[in-house]
Amino acid sequence: MYRCALKYLKGEKNMFDSLNEKSFIIGTKQVKNAIKSGKASKIYIALDCDPEISEPVKQLAQTYNLSVSFIETRKELGQMCGIDVKAACAAQTL
Repeated sequence: MYRCALKYLKGEKNMFDSLNEKSFIIGTKQVKNAIKSGKASKIYIALDCDPEISEPVKQLAQTYNLSVSFIETRKELGQMCGIDVKAACAAQTL
């Protein structure tokens, strides 16, 4: 099994600004599909989401050797992706 780089991101507003220019796939089912199809380059997971949602995504990211970054809240992750609702997980596309 591959290991993925786990990184905790907290309050890095400059990071959010640069990431807003990138494309994201949002939602657990869509993120899983993006990982399996090779469209995802990096995974973001909110720390306040249910482990039943985050664990399968983390395990899949490890299997495909993708880095996982943790965002403090679902609200922050949604804002980072440029949407007005909360997001449990997102994938940055290639």
